[in-house]
Amino acid sequence: MDVAERQRYEVLLARRKQELSSRVDDRLHRHGLEHHEDAGLPRRSEDTDDDATASSMRDADVATLARAARELALIDAACERLANGSYGVCVECEDPIMSQRLQANPEAARCASCQEIFERGRPDKARAPV
Repeated sequence: MDVAERQRYEVLLARRKQELSSRVDDRLHRHGLEHHEDAGLPRRSEDTDDDATASSMRDADVATLARAARELALIDAACERLANGSYGVCVECEDPIMSQRLQANPEAARCASCQEIFERGRPDKARAPV
């Protein structure tokens, strides 16, 4: 990977991390709290008088934040691979990951073939390192 390509991926990963961090920040602060130490999810009981609906809304908030935390971890891992020179190389087969895949999914850790095998082997089909 040449220097220009590496810099392009650094920018792409930094942009994705910033966008995701902004969404998390918005989710935690949209209900009027301004300081991180005061941040938290809204109770949702103020949004509806139905306890089941409020609980479902809160569960959705928690799921969204958990997904964002996983995505941030994947981005951090990709940044680490970029720093140590292993970025763009499949963690399974050690073949190069196609640039089209990295452009679409810059945190990808596996080539498309190995990712497909990995996902087929996961019973819960949860999004794992890509």
